[in-house]
Amino acid sequence: MNTSQTQNSARIAVATIPRAAGLAAGIIAALREHGLDAAQYDVNRLDEVADMSEVEVLLSIGVLCRAQEMDRMPRLRAIVSPVLGFDWIDADEATRRGIAVCNTEAAENREGMAESTIMLLLALLYRLQDTEALLRTNAGADPIKRHILKGRTLGIIGWGGITREVIARLAAWGCHFIVHSRSASAPVPGVSFVPLDELLARADAILVLTSLNPATRHMLGREQFAMVRPGTLLVNTARGAIIDEAALVEALKSGQLGAAAIDVFEKEPCPPDHPLRELPNVILTPHCIGHNEEAKEAGPGLTAGILKTLAEGGMPDSCRNAEALARRD
Repeated sequence: MNTSQTQNSARIAVATIPRAAGLAAGIIAALREHGLDAAQYDVNRLDEVADMSEVEVLLSIGVLCRAQEMDRMPRLRAIVSPVLGFDWIDADEATRRGIAVCNTEAAENREGMAESTIMLLLALLYRLQDTEALLRTNAGADPIKRHILKGRTLGIIGWGGITREVIARLAAWGCHFIVHSRSASAPVPGVSFVPLDELLARADAILVLTSLNPATRHMLGREQFAMVRPGTLLVNTARGAIIDEAALVEALKSGQLGAAAIDVFEKEPCPPDHPLRELPNVILTPHCIGHNEEAKEAGPGLTAGILKTLAEGGMPDSCRNAEALARRD
């Protein structure tokens, strides 16, 4: 465990899984530029930290923060994730306790995820792996089985910043956008909001871009894959547990899904014996495909700014449960 701490007005603590210690160090360096400091704990669980009773603001990088962890921080008033995702934080429990949950929304993060999602979709349509293999194996003949994106119906699950970035980039490509989301509240030109069943039945390609929560866990399983047209493509750059992986493997083997590109898994890193690794019609990447140098450079400063706002008693724009907290007042 690596710890460092000086006095600061908000008692900021940074808990990070050890492999993300570099990111934590960058955020702490940016905090110091704001005149603040923090304790840094490189741990896998918060119970590895002896005493957190004085912590008021917690930055959690992949370290679970549920009721039992919150119990150890009676003065806690905010939990921050330094990235878009925050599914390791029990936001409902935090709201019940009047604790703000914030994340860092670097534009470069959203843009990188949007671009990489489009890249994976194009790689599936143009059968990039198979096409490259023609040259590497000196196969000679080219069995043309590639497809253009123009005119395709894209079924997107989720209506967050990444979805909007994807649509903005593909608006001129002649695609048709159907979106399933519980949060969309007003008509959007060029976008049709539909029930999940309709999206599955109509989409040529399904893009999973929603957050993981109790309502979305395993929202795509055997029943849902049975609704898609044979050969439908699937890209998941959101969270692995949104999809029932056993059902995904079955759908890919049967041809119900034509191919898939998967960047996220229920268990990470993806186990060496995972059946997805054996399938020829999948592209697998280790939950990093959208990460980029630009977001890496921008993130620590943005996160430090959020922590500074909280330390000064303010509420950042990126608070994910501000409305719920307001209703409690």
